Amino acid sequence: MTTDTTPPAPGQDDAPGVRKRHPRRRGAEREALRQTLKERYDAGESIRALADAFDLSYGLTHTLLREARVKFRNHRGRRPARKAADQ
Repeated sequence: MTTDTTPPAPGQDDAPGVRKRHPRRRGAEREALRQTLKERYDAGESIRALADAFDLSYGLTHTLLREARVKFRNHRGRRPARKAADQ
């Protein structure tokens, strides 16, 4: 199996499924992004929705929220409630 290491042709970086590299956010820019994400998460937006809105990965969005000391919500509806044992 070979891998193609040639860069994409001009105009193809926006092709679906191709992730662009973003510069690292540091200092005041990172702090402003953390604060914005925190405000919107606290207002009820999901991590996935925030990641899509800011063109970030889910993992980076979660890390920035953790750095902002957000109290994370439960995963509602993720697992069915346990049933009490029948007697």
